[in-house]
Amino acid sequence: MDVSQDVKALVGTASDRGLPFALWRRPDGDRMEGIVSCEPVCGRTVFAGGHLAPFYALGRFAAPRANQCDAITADAIIRGAEISWWSEDGAVSGPTSHSQKILAAAAERRNGALPIKASAGGPIPEQTGPEAYRDLVARAVSEIEAGSFRKVVLSRCEARPLAPDTDCFCLFEDLARKLPAAFVSLVSLPGEGTWLVGTPETLVSVRDGTLRTVALAGTQWAKDGVPLADICWPDKIIEEQALVSAYIRRALEASGLTAYEELGPHTVAAAALVHLRSDFSVTLAADDAAKLGGLLDRLSPTSAVLGMPKEPALDFLVANEGYDRGYYTGFLGPVGFDGGTDLYVNLRTCQIIGDTACLYVGGGIVAQSQPDVEWEETVQKTRTVGTVLPTREPEPVDA
Repeated sequence: MDVSQDVKALVGTASDRGLPFALWRRPDGDRMEGIVSCEPVCGRTVFAGGHLAPFYALGRFAAPRANQCDAITADAIIRGAEISWWSEDGAVSGPTSHSQKILAAAAERRNGALPIKASAGGPIPEQTGPEAYRDLVARAVSEIEAGSFRKVVLSRCEARPLAPDTDCFCLFEDLARKLPAAFVSLVSLPGEGTWLVGTPETLVSVRDGTLRTVALAGTQWAKDGVPLADICWPDKIIEEQALVSAYIRRALEASGLTAYEELGPHTVAAAALVHLRSDFSVTLAADDAAKLGGLLDRLSPTSAVLGMPKEPALDFLVANEGYDRGYYTGFLGPVGFDGGTDLYVNLRTCQIIGDTACLYVGGGIVAQSQPDVEWEETVQKTRTVGTVLPTREPEPVDA
């Protein structure tokens, strides 16, 4: 990615001053984009119409309505090595009056080599050790066998102490190189820490009159020399992916978007991992824009990160999972940026709080799930983001 010293200085100044910002690199892209705000995070409606300024949306896992999100509004807009500034009249070439102080501080920072550190966050989430997680899987399987739900997606947090003076911007660059096909993002939220994400899953994309979404499920390591079309999936994963696809069909139809096309399922690669995916697309009519908010409310959180049916699966997670997911398995992405809205499921996630990296991982549980196998799957998934983290030796986690 082509990143100028001016861009790094601006982002570093925002970090120093506790201002929210979001950086991202799109799947298979080679350019960094971003938004820096001079104001605190605020509430916004994703699909409402009439937005003046673009913003970066963050949806929480357990939000009552997904279409109501937290937003980083655009004052500075980053496109590659260029910075532009937003005013009420639109994007302009020069800064507005309230951004002059940031620019002056950025000019001073440009000549230094200070790291961009994580923003202040809250307490470290509760961690789930191997025995506790295996027990959680066993309880979930028992509930499935009792008919409470067909599938539930469990998750856990693993905290790792970071090396001193870790530069979050360097982590973002490293993860973008590691995951060329993923949406990679670095989001700084004062009071919520800094989030580093490398997700393979689109939630909703609306661009050039077309809506796109995907059903993604199943994870295994890619096999050297084996074409994607020849990779075999166990019945458990095939069932899991079919449940996700069926829910998306129902969500589209319930939102009045019935003229959709479906492609798949097929195997796709995400770094060293592969997933089973189906792709959905809808060519939007003039009166379909009003339906998008309802669709987002139905899709997020997706059944791929929650379970099926969604309501009893959510009740089980709230009662048993043992921590608040926050933005993990919600969504994030730019809204109204260069004429489109692109939201991604917040997966392959690390929340950096001070000098601690909190890795979030999980997996779908169905009747055939085995506790030992499910624990190992979460261990493997920590490698996606975890390999770019310069960590110290972690403290042991009690079972």
